[in-house]
Amino acid sequence: MTKTALKLLTGPNQGLPIDNDLSSSVISPTTPVVVTNVNVVNFDQNFKVLHFQQYTLLDNSWEVYVGSFVSTTHDALFLYDRTLGEGRLLSFDANLHISHYQPIHNLDANWEVHSGDFMGAGRSQVLLYDPSTGDAQIEVLKSDLSVADQKSFSGWGINQALYVGHFGIPTLNVMLYDPQAVQSTFIAFDTSLTVDHQFTVSGWDNRWQVLIGAFLDRSRCLAAHNCSMGDDILVLNRQTGQMQQFVFSFGTQYQVVDNRSQGYTRNGVATMPSLIPVDASNFSLLSTLSTTIRDEELY
Repeated sequence: MTKTALKLLTGPNQGLPIDNDLSSSVISPTTPVVVTNVNVVNFDQNFKVLHFQQYTLLDNSWEVYVGSFVSTTHDALFLYDRTLGEGRLLSFDANLHISHYQPIHNLDANWEVHSGDFMGAGRSQVLLYDPSTGDAQIEVLKSDLSVADQKSFSGWGINQALYVGHFGIPTLNVMLYDPQAVQSTFIAFDTSLTVDHQFTVSGWDNRWQVLIGAFLDRSRCLAAHNCSMGDDILVLNRQTGQMQQFVFSFGTQYQVVDNRSQGYTRNGVATMPSLIPVDASNFSLLSTLSTTIRDEELY
């Protein structure tokens, strides 16, 4: 450990005692005993080890997630212990010394963890979804990984499979896949993380596996300026091997006048203007492929 890292790790505890669970040694009655259980490594362009740092986390039940929590070009770690209800956010400098270390307390035990920039902030947020209640929560982070804000949501449905992807708009969006109801709901947020657009389409039952990714070559339509960059939805029927490719894109929401009331106007009967809401979001099947893939998982 370097002097800089030791100064960070042995500084005064600003929170609960467990906040000091990241250390370089465990103190015994005789001498400090180094107990390393975390190795952090990066590589040069030839895949040779460039930096190697060792750390100790006193709790050994952390789940590890990676996200662009510092910036679009600087990833950080989110550690989650669902038994203790604790979270940790860590980032590293160019030498893999810890530059930021922030705790989060009182986390529920049943969160699914996702990340992405859902609000156009230039860094990712932590998205937590509880499939047992349908509740969700988004942790908005500062560049030092401290929590700047927290947004809570309810009514997202229980036992949904949550996916994130770009569906026709620059920010990241959410897709909630419900195999029991055979439908999928797409959710987009505004810059304050208020749900700005929600659209439900017919989906797939539990025979299908779903993948989100940029599987469609959009180079030609991007050059012609008649499409936007985004992700596609690839689904595989595990029983038949049939594969299908879909694309979803959020469209404009607007209202049109219902002209059916004009007949009453001509007859001298006063009518109230009638507006019909229209959502131009689009969900389309692009292609279907027969494969020999059976009872396998795709990644």
